[in-house]
Amino acid sequence: MGKRKNRLNGTHHKAQKTADVSLPRWDQGATGPANRIGLVTEERGELDPTTGKMVNPNGVKGSRRVDMLETYYKRGLISDRGYTAGEALRDAYTATQRSKGSELMERVDASPKPDAFIDIQVDRLSRYIAISRHIPAEDQRILIAVVGEGRTVAHLRQYHHLRHEAGLAHLRAALDRLADAMECGKKRK
Repeated sequence: MGKRKNRLNGTHHKAQKTADVSLPRWDQGATGPANRIGLVTEERGELDPTTGKMVNPNGVKGSRRVDMLETYYKRGLISDRGYTAGEALRDAYTATQRSKGSELMERVDASPKPDAFIDIQVDRLSRYIAISRHIPAEDQRILIAVVGEGRTVAHLRQYHHLRHEAGLAHLRAALDRLADAMECGKKRK
């Protein structure tokens, strides 16, 4: 389109270019700093059975949240047994933070008993209590901060700055003590 003249006052108008209304290639979720804490962007694809490598011809990327327990494990800062015990604690802790049985809503709505929601919450709490019963008092704060809430060791005041290595050593020892108490990773007779 060319220029168009407005007949009332003699001004000229240029044709506007059309705006691109397509979405970005791959949605990575909210991009604010608070929303990006703990997110890792990684390639999505299929595993090639012959080579064992990730095949991603379209360059698709996705984001997933990685907690500090997994990060410390991948860095080799905690043992396999400690990670297994930490996963059990993390799963039980996060289950108590979820809503009242939203994944079982259809089954509960059909139930004549209104106490089904309460039963679900009691099951979740009893699972968490059964695991947390094995945590010594001196390990409570570090395990809840790192495993439950997904924070770093440095979040605790006693392990700021120069004491960070001592905090990592305490975390490793705390997870190993929890694994011993839960008997994670031991062969049963």
